[in-house]
Amino acid sequence: MEDFINVEQLENLRKKAKRLDKIVTVLSVISFPLYIWLFYAAMIQEEMSGIFIAKLVVVAAVLSLGTFGLLWLIIAKHAYNKFNENFKTKYVVQTINEIKGFDDLRYYQKNGFSWDDVKNMGVVACGDKRYFESEDLLFGIYDNIRFKISDVTTKKMVRGNKRNKIKEIFSGQIICLFQFDDMKVSNGYLQIFEKEFLSNMSGWKAENEIHTENETFNSRFSVYASDEHNAYYILTPQRMEKIMSFADNINGRVSLVFIDDKLFVAARRDSMFDANIDEPVSNQRAKITEDAKFIQKVKEILVEE
Repeated sequence: MEDFINVEQLENLRKKAKRLDKIVTVLSVISFPLYIWLFYAAMIQEEMSGIFIAKLVVVAAVLSLGTFGLLWLIIAKHAYNKFNENFKTKYVVQTINEIKGFDDLRYYQKNGFSWDDVKNMGVVACGDKRYFESEDLLFGIYDNIRFKISDVTTKKMVRGNKRNKIKEIFSGQIICLFQFDDMKVSNGYLQIFEKEFLSNMSGWKAENEIHTENETFNSRFSVYASDEHNAYYILTPQRMEKIMSFADNINGRVSLVFIDDKLFVAARRDSMFDANIDEPVSNQRAKITEDAKFIQKVKEILVEE
């Protein structure tokens, strides 16, 4: 499979997927009155009470939804998957490659961080391993620093009085920046949780809770560290300002972890690089660029002026 696709080719795939989706929708809508008519014809001898008619309508609606699902699997799924795969594995990489500073990009739609990776990061609660999900892995170089970024969803089983249910803990992106040898490295874990994030999404915490001299920063973030002196070494006044600025620019709750020559950042954001069959491909370029800006903003945290 070639790694390049032009906008016209991708737009044709989108239009085909959209057309088949419309066909499935129309057929499903038509099936609703057809199911009602069939039930009515089969039960014409029955007493047609209001409750009976209401039940008939509900059953017909459920069957119509089932018809939509079945027809979509048979008719539309392959076309959508082909468009989505080409959009993610080719167009996304092409678009980001055109942004200054990005290099050596590789994208794997079905790959991501492992449950053990997220547990060791200490940036979010990893939840139950069997419910863990991660995909849309992009890795490469930005401004001479290597990075990996992936969608991550963590969940856990919550036990209730009557029945258990699966509860989402975190859904968003985790990015790892690493191999920045010319910048400060952290001797042990330094965890920074936005307090709104801390309430229900943080996992294990380092043993020392740290209070900085910046009261604005303290009011917004909770800091935990393996070593107190290391925390103050990493959290310079300039870096705390950059972290607050970064959090202001991200529409979601954030947490950060410095460890060795790595920076992990988690942010509750919408899924990256999703293709939309309802919008022309050329109009979706801006969304890809915004996802790339997230990577750029994380890198700025490392820069001390």
